[in-house]
Amino acid sequence: MRCPPGATLAWIGHPVTVIATFVLLINDHLLKHLWPGLVTGKLSDLAGLMVAPPLLALARVPALAAVIATGLGFTLVKTTQAGAEAASQAWTLLAGPSRVLADPTDLITLPALAAAWLIWRRCQSEQAVRRARTLIIVPIALIAVTATAAVPPPPDATTVVSDGEAITVFDGHGADYGPITSRDDGRTWVRQPAPAPGPGSSPGSSPGPSAPAARTPDAGPASTSPARPVSPVPESCVPGEPGHCYRVVRGRLAVQESRDDGGSWKIAWEVPEDREEILRRVWDGTSWKQWGSVAVAVHATPDGHVVVVANGSDGIAVRDADGAWRRLGFSADGRSLSTEAAIPLNGADPDLTWEYAMGLFAGLIVFLAGIAVARRRHAPGHGYAAAAYTLASVGLLIAITLDGDLFSPITTMAALTFAVVSVAFAIVAARPARMRAWAWSCVLTASAGTTLAIWALFLGWVSGTPGGYGTAVAFSCSATVIGLAGSALAGWEGRRGPVRGDRP
Repeated sequence: MRCPPGATLAWIGHPVTVIATFVLLINDHLLKHLWPGLVTGKLSDLAGLMVAPPLLALARVPALAAVIATGLGFTLVKTTQAGAEAASQAWTLLAGPSRVLADPTDLITLPALAAAWLIWRRCQSEQAVRRARTLIIVPIALIAVTATAAVPPPPDATTVVSDGEAITVFDGHGADYGPITSRDDGRTWVRQPAPAPGPGSSPGSSPGPSAPAARTPDAGPASTSPARPVSPVPESCVPGEPGHCYRVVRGRLAVQESRDDGGSWKIAWEVPEDREEILRRVWDGTSWKQWGSVAVAVHATPDGHVVVVANGSDGIAVRDADGAWRRLGFSADGRSLSTEAAIPLNGADPDLTWEYAMGLFAGLIVFLAGIAVARRRHAPGHGYAAAAYTLASVGLLIAITLDGDLFSPITTMAALTFAVVSVAFAIVAARPARMRAWAWSCVLTASAGTTLAIWALFLGWVSGTPGGYGTAVAFSCSATVIGLAGSALAGWEGRRGPVRGDRP
């Protein structure tokens, strides 16, 4: 039987589907990360089976076929490793790194498909009531179903030690990664397949002294065992030269050096502070909470000494025996460290969503300023104008919350929606002002130019010009002021006046 028009929209807009969508969204994006386990896993499957069929039906798949396809696909994914791997790759393309696990016990949630079918049967006569809800629920449902089990956190270097023969970097996620060891004085680094018995030792070898030249602030030994130190060692001295020491700078990717037994210190290596902000953006949201260099070890060589600094998710910094410093990052699989894997300081890809949103709303404000000036002298359309200004203000407030927001995809969509609707109301409100064509062109050019200028400034900041984030902000403010002036001038000069019958 051919379904009535709008029945599919009614299906996805049904209260039960809406509730399942929000359960899926909150469970997969929040609860799974807080309380991973049996309950949240099965709840995700249950809600997903309720939401997936109506989403498939939106692509003009018959309702019964959508339900059957969902059941078959779910069964394939949960009972075969090939199906789970294919699903993992598909979700990775849609939502970034994701992992789907084969678990036959999840099949106990299949009866949810029967509930989805019953909802479809009822919705065939309720489409008119549900259409409005669909405009909101469709994007939320798409976001919700792309969530999966969290992938392992990225590796981070939290501790480094030397036993005189090898240098070992320990990872903060011991359950997920083993230590990385260098046996050629820091030139190459390879991760051990399992946690080593001791830094630089092989299975079955006898333990030796650990980090003989490392010292804590009281100059005592940092560790008497080859195992992972209890805490990172922030200061270490050159073997045989107790007055020549290195220490990390807390809160920064930097190392200081002293040659007079700690009497004076100078910077031996650092990432420029303006470039550190780039790296902070790149690593924002990872498990690495303590930013900066955290541990240092000095390793004696026939030609001098090598210094290795643990820099968290950013990897390590290595001083060769000839005094040259290198910054090494983790490879994509986390198995090694190399200079090629380090995130480039002038070519990183940080999240600029917040800056893009601010640039967009700066352009919107410039546009509204031109409209407001053109509407002077009490032109009709106050209601539309007030609505435009209110929507723009609400959208801006939402955009401000994008920085670190858990539900940033939703807030981004909401902010953009408010911005678009605000522009529509502003255009309607500007009609009584009868702006000339050239004035419209100037207002639109000023608005678009402001947005593009701000975006270009922050993209330039990522590439190194301007060098500081504060400088990019200052130039962005200047671009906004210039845009406001140009838009207001165009609105002032380009108004023809109210149409006949309008009050002045």
